[in-house]
Amino acid sequence: MNQQIYYKDRGSGFPIVLLHGFCENHEIWDGFADELSLNFRVITPDLPGFGKSQLPSTPFSIDDIADQMLVWLQESGIQKSILIGHSLGGYITLAMARKKVDAFSGIGLFHSTAFADSDEKKANRDKTIDFVQKNGVAPFASTFVQSLFHNVKDKSLTKVSKMAAATPLETVISYTKAMRDRESSVDFLRSSPIYLLVIAGIHDSIIPVAVSMEFAKLAPKLAFQPLEHSGHMGMLEDKQRALHAIRKFVSNCLILEA
Repeated sequence: MNQQIYYKDRGSGFPIVLLHGFCENHEIWDGFADELSLNFRVITPDLPGFGKSQLPSTPFSIDDIADQMLVWLQESGIQKSILIGHSLGGYITLAMARKKVDAFSGIGLFHSTAFADSDEKKANRDKTIDFVQKNGVAPFASTFVQSLFHNVKDKSLTKVSKMAAATPLETVISYTKAMRDRESSVDFLRSSPIYLLVIAGIHDSIIPVAVSMEFAKLAPKLAFQPLEHSGHMGMLEDKQRALHAIRKFVSNCLILEA
């Protein structure tokens, strides 16, 4: 049985679903989604365990979350959409598309990657789990959020820090394990006809732009947008360029389907 997913629904027209990242909730898209909703219907859910959506029984995988979000889309009457995921949301986006590619006219990876974690990255995930178990979420959130921004004086940093610090401990641990153990989506991108948008921050220390360029070459139908002024938070740090890229991508997806 699908647990309830909280979401905000704005605008009208073709639906775009925006999935937030790790230690965020739907509010990360506020402002950004408002502008996008002038042209399209924009749905911003809280992923299970974040914001107002209930954490599922643990342990769970990225694929498990994808299954739950696919059920939510179906129950919400959204038969066809464009799905764009930020960071963790991109991992879930890829898993959803792998499972039900016909449900999407296109997908977008917003500071995210199709590659599985390297051994080094997996070790860092384990260190995160150890740290939050010993010290709690707030001390982790403070350091983590600063690493997301290119400009640490960005006015949004305080808001994002508070959002991250409010993430439940069990959510942080469960998703860190799920991200660590997720499978690669490289083969899916190579073989899938789906149209892909890749948005990459030039100054992103979490998903380096070189990594984004590398996996972007795998997709047969691709739009690639670097953000010159952004780290890992392009919806805040380079908002207008990111909005332009998404509007253009959605329009092209709809033309291809027509």
